[in-house]
Amino acid sequence: MEDCYRRLSPPSPEIVDVVLFEDTSRMEGYLLTEQSSLDASSQSLEAKFVATHEAWTGFPRILICYERLRELNPRLRRAVVRHEVAHSVLHGSAEYYIFPIPRSLLEASENCNLPSGYSLHILYLVAMGVKDYEATRVLLDHGYVEDQIEYAWHFCRTDKDDLEAWKISKGEPRNELLCLVGRFKDFACVTAVTAHHGTNVIELAAAKKELEYLPEDTGSRLLEVCTALTQMNGHDTFSKVELAAELIARRLIPPIFEG
Repeated sequence: MEDCYRRLSPPSPEIVDVVLFEDTSRMEGYLLTEQSSLDASSQSLEAKFVATHEAWTGFPRILICYERLRELNPRLRRAVVRHEVAHSVLHGSAEYYIFPIPRSLLEASENCNLPSGYSLHILYLVAMGVKDYEATRVLLDHGYVEDQIEYAWHFCRTDKDDLEAWKISKGEPRNELLCLVGRFKDFACVTAVTAHHGTNVIELAAAKKELEYLPEDTGSRLLEVCTALTQMNGHDTFSKVELAAELIARRLIPPIFEG
């Protein structure tokens, strides 16, 4: 962590609270308590990650599950920790965890009769994807290349949970959309890696392969939304979230609900 903070050019936070948990049950219990005390949504503090970052109390906090971390190879462990360090540098205040629902998403939600809580969940996944893209981008720009490539591809791989979730969701537009936006979050880091390498046909083909379980046009639209992140580098985090939400409202929501 100290090495990473020294290398990253944005000013490091004055204080970072690091909490290391021995096992999964302790981390999950802690997060449940935090959600209750902070009145945060169940998605706002993720218990399933190897590590996560939040700043609900006003200063950055990195939470690490040692049980999950030690299951990874050494380079991937370092990548996970550096990824959270980057979040603490870029997104180390509470404002990066409270986003207004963009007008485009509100209008799409009204047209499809979606409840406000559902729209917030979509917005949360979009914001996570945008922030993950930014974290990966800044690490790549500061020389952390090989480990971040491994990180991106490790966490975007389609697993049995993804396949099962899509299988259960088929025919239920609301659930299908959640699956797709969840994958937007998963592919955000891969998008940053691909952009760093320039146009890479092999990497794009690999990304498409991970989405072969989706209908071809659905997977293509999803990758189109992910790739659009590379055209937003001149915007701040909040503008990126708004633009990404607009693309999802325009490119993903209508085909699912109209179909």
